[in-house]
Amino acid sequence: MASLAEAQECDLRHYKFKNFHGFILKDAKRLQRKTDHWFLEKEKSDSIIVRHRELIHTLEVPLNCLTKALRRFSYVDTIDVTENSDYLIQNWFDKIPEMARYTLSSKEISALNSEIINSWKNKFERKKAHLLLARRLYLSSPGTCLIAFYSDNPTIGIDLWSLKGISKEDAKILALWLNSSINILQLLYMGVACEGPWMKLHDYMLDRLLVPDPKALTPKEKAELLRVFNNTKEIIFRSFMEQFKTRDKNRKTIDRAWLQVLGYKGDVDQFLDRLYSSLADEIELLKSLMAEKEVQEETAEEE
Repeated sequence: MASLAEAQECDLRHYKFKNFHGFILKDAKRLQRKTDHWFLEKEKSDSIIVRHRELIHTLEVPLNCLTKALRRFSYVDTIDVTENSDYLIQNWFDKIPEMARYTLSSKEISALNSEIINSWKNKFERKKAHLLLARRLYLSSPGTCLIAFYSDNPTIGIDLWSLKGISKEDAKILALWLNSSINILQLLYMGVACEGPWMKLHDYMLDRLLVPDPKALTPKEKAELLRVFNNTKEIIFRSFMEQFKTRDKNRKTIDRAWLQVLGYKGDVDQFLDRLYSSLADEIELLKSLMAEKEVQEETAEEE
C-alpha cells in the first residue's frame, strides 16, 4: 500500500480545542461519545440547522463555514461517503461560542478564536484524500460495516488513514479491494495489533499490506471493477458479522469481481461460502479471547 499512497494519520486532537471539537454529526445514531453534542436536523440551501443531543436547542450554521468529514467510521454504512459524511467546522462564525459552552468554561470560551479554527482548516487541507482506511478496526462490532471509504471531494476521517496521491478512479478501485473479504483475511493473517477488542493498523503495516496496483489492471478489468463500484457505492451494508453470516449478496458481488481479476478458476460460490464461515468464526474467536483477557486482567487487579 505504501508504494501507491502517502498515508496521513487523522486524530480528533487535530480538530479540537480542550473538550470542544469541530464535528457536527450527520445522524443522531453516530453520537457515541459524551463530547459529541451536535447533530444535523435539517439541510437548507446555504446553511444547516443543528440540534443539541440532549437539550431543545437548535442553531443555524452557514455551509460556507463547513466541510464534509467523518467523525468516526462506526455506523457509516456506504462505501461512497460523498453525501454520507458528517460536517467539520472550517471557518469562524458567530455561533461557535454558543456551541462550545456545553463543553468549555467561560475562560476557555474566551480563548477560543478564529486562529484555532483556521488551524483545523489547515490540517484538513494537508491531510485530505479521496480514499480513507480505518486505523482501528473492531470487526465484531455491530457498527463496523466497512473499513474503507471513497469521497468525490477529498476529505478526512477520525481514526482513519487518509491515503493521498491516488486519483478518483484508482481510489474507487482500491476502496473495493480494501473492503473485500480477501483483504479482511489478509489483515487477520497479518496479525494486526490487538488492543482489547480493537485491532490497530499501524503505519509500518501499510508497507506490508498487499493491494493491487490499479495501473496494472487491463482496461477490461478496470471497467468491470468501476462498474461494480458504481453498483455498490450507495448500497447500505450491515455489520461485517451479519454480512459474513448471511452471505450478503453485495459482499459477494465485490468478492466475485476480485476473484475474477485474480484468476480464480474454482467454484466461486463454494469458495466464498467457506471463506465467510471461516472469517465469521475467526472474528468471533478474537472477540471471545479478548473478553477472556479483560476478565483475567480485572481479576488480577482485584487480587
